[in-house]
Amino acid sequence: MHPKVMQHLKFNRWYERQLFSGFAWLVSCLLCGFLFAAIVEYIAKHSSGIFTLISLVVLYGIGIGCIELFRRFWIQLSFAQYCANSATCSDCGSYGLFEVRKDTWPIYARCQKCDHRWVIGQD
Repeated sequence: MHPKVMQHLKFNRWYERQLFSGFAWLVSCLLCGFLFAAIVEYIAKHSSGIFTLISLVVLYGIGIGCIELFRRFWIQLSFAQYCANSATCSDCGSYGLFEVRKDTWPIYARCQKCDHRWVIGQD
């Protein structure tokens, strides 16, 4: 692919990637939660002195990790939804007809239909 083409993504493609990466965070969070439950179950059956203490420290780390993974999912999803709500041209009403530069903030949009320009992600 040409480097200039790789720098720009159509909005719909960018939005789709944001949702996929957000749901990857959610799947990681769920797997972390299953690991947490499995360790709790194992501790309930095999509890003995120092092993229980080490297991509780590991559970604490997994719990913090699970919370952080969910936080990242929620931020990613909220940002994608916010951008999707702002992706309509106020002049001609077309939705998502602009290109997005990867990893930029704020997102500058120029409608391909009427050449109207606006900023997404800035209040």
